[in-house]
Amino acid sequence: MQVLRKAFKQPLSDVVTEFVACTHADAHLVKADLTGSIAHAQMLQEEGLISPGQGEAIQGGLNTLLAKADEGTFQLKVEYEDVHMNVEKQLEELIGPDALRLHTARSRNDQVALDLRLFTVSAVDSLIEGLKLLQSAIVKSAKKHVDIVMPGYTHLQRAQPVLYAHAILAFHEMLARDIERFTDCKKRTAVSPLGAGAQAGSGLPINPQSVADKLGFSKVFTNSIDAVSDRDFAAEFLMACSLAAIHISQMAETLVIWSSSEFDFVELADNVTTTSSLMPHKKNPDPLEIARAKSGAVIGDLVNLLVTLKALPLGYNRDLQETKPPVINSATIVSDALKVMSCVVDAITVNAEKTLAAACDPALMTTDMVEYLVLKGVPFRQAHELVSELVADAREKKVSLIEIELAEYKKYSTEFDNDVFALFNPSLSVSLKKSQGSTGTEQVKKALSKVSHT
Repeated sequence: MQVLRKAFKQPLSDVVTEFVACTHADAHLVKADLTGSIAHAQMLQEEGLISPGQGEAIQGGLNTLLAKADEGTFQLKVEYEDVHMNVEKQLEELIGPDALRLHTARSRNDQVALDLRLFTVSAVDSLIEGLKLLQSAIVKSAKKHVDIVMPGYTHLQRAQPVLYAHAILAFHEMLARDIERFTDCKKRTAVSPLGAGAQAGSGLPINPQSVADKLGFSKVFTNSIDAVSDRDFAAEFLMACSLAAIHISQMAETLVIWSSSEFDFVELADNVTTTSSLMPHKKNPDPLEIARAKSGAVIGDLVNLLVTLKALPLGYNRDLQETKPPVINSATIVSDALKVMSCVVDAITVNAEKTLAAACDPALMTTDMVEYLVLKGVPFRQAHELVSELVADAREKKVSLIEIELAEYKKYSTEFDNDVFALFNPSLSVSLKKSQGSTGTEQVKKALSKVSHT
């Protein structure tokens, strides 16, 4: 490092300079640092700590650097160690000595805390937008295939008939919870730490609330030591990212299974699949598989950050530098995965004949048979046992439940009548579901109507 070493007799080792520098991660924080610096300069001018002329010069220079950042031409130098000193030195090159006043009443400790908060707030907004985009793709697919019946699964075994729309809308609900988590996380992230200094605050007449207001933050720190060391918001953000990544992974896994030859429930379009370098017939769901795998990196980032935080003594420690890469990495991964998943869902075609054929398995209607008996006054547990005996008998005789004669049914319960055979229609099974949030046709249409207007 070539700056801030007047109290040292030796220059910093090149090896150490390279090791402690954080310019790679800080490349993602340049706009945040410049935005925070502009607000800080405005506050310094308002409080009389710099003159109007100095304030205008500093803000003008910072805006010039911000334009360079927007163009992608702002370059970070390793010898300046971090984004903060890079901004200060480049500002000095632009406007001269007035740049030396920018750091008044500010430490890199509260500055980096602000930068990471600004980055995280922006990432939250971007991820919520991505989540909503995927939700829209899900709703579009559900509407397009609203009447298609398929087997629902528990333990990856066929369970009961459900509507495809109901199944795919389950992921819409997961993403809705992700949006709520990110929204809630933003409340605790949008707290300005600027003015906390290194850890003790400042003796100068500063106005931290003014900076917070300029940045659109509703709150300002209440304890200067906590302000510079708090990374709870980063952990909370990564937890929300991890759950979102898990939901993406679960959705990807489901679509991989449904698109396999063994299931053939859905077909993925050519523009979201790849082929084999050896087997010309292959249509591989690579984007889904990579999205599924990426969840591991996001979970790893959360663990990385938590382990970094777990044993830090009170106050700022340089270990906190290592909390930036996990936040930046996960924000990028989840954002990219959401875009890919939206493309995939937009390109899904459901094979209605295959899904219906699979849902026609009479065994899937055994719960309907139980409820049939319940509606005729048979106690639930007794009805369940009777149908269980029927299932066991059919398995032993290697016959389908629909092939059993009515007379045989009546041996188990006299409540069985000819209308029992109507139950083996999966479309009827779906239509019979009336309870809130069920796969019933009317319930699913209500759910679709609701999410279409949110």
